[in-house]
Amino acid sequence: MGLHRVSCHAGLVDGDRTRLGPGTRRIAARFAEVVCPPEVRAGNLRDELLGEFESMLPVLPAGVRWSVRSGLVAFDQGARLYPRARGRRFVRLADDAAQAYLRAVLTCKRGGLGAALQRIKGLVVFCYYELPEVKEQIGYRPDAYIAAVSQRRLASYGPQILAGEVALLAPGAAGPPDGTRPDTGTRPDTGRDRR
Repeated sequence: MGLHRVSCHAGLVDGDRTRLGPGTRRIAARFAEVVCPPEVRAGNLRDELLGEFESMLPVLPAGVRWSVRSGLVAFDQGARLYPRARGRRFVRLADDAAQAYLRAVLTCKRGGLGAALQRIKGLVVFCYYELPEVKEQIGYRPDAYIAAVSQRRLASYGPQILAGEVALLAPGAAGPPDGTRPDTGTRPDTGRDRR
């Protein structure tokens, strides 16, 4: 087994910094197999999940994107130090060892990897439950409910909503009164400079 240089940005597709490189994508795929329900392995769900995860990355701040990639790589390489891993990376661990390693990292009170990994896990699981097939499997069909609530609110608050829209869209309506905008540099209650 040779020595490999690991980088969060290695192998990026077309130089796109919002996509996971092949190595990080492999780590994310294995991570998803461990943190998501077993159905993620069925059919094309894992690839769809990774596509959803990659499409979510651009909306995150650059530092968070870097942290997600770095956290996945650190988690993968850190498995080498886990006794049950016997020097293997996370992506090469059997299911039971991978789950045990994940639990060990998430329960560790020292260092920031456990807290960061908990957030990455949340992002991955969120992306899993955003998949249309998964929503259908669990019976999540919110459209009818949203339409009913919208109609109920419109019936109850219709005149107030209309008046607000008219006031907001009227000619010369530029937003909140002067001195109350956060970008003015003054506090609205005193007129003094915030700095």
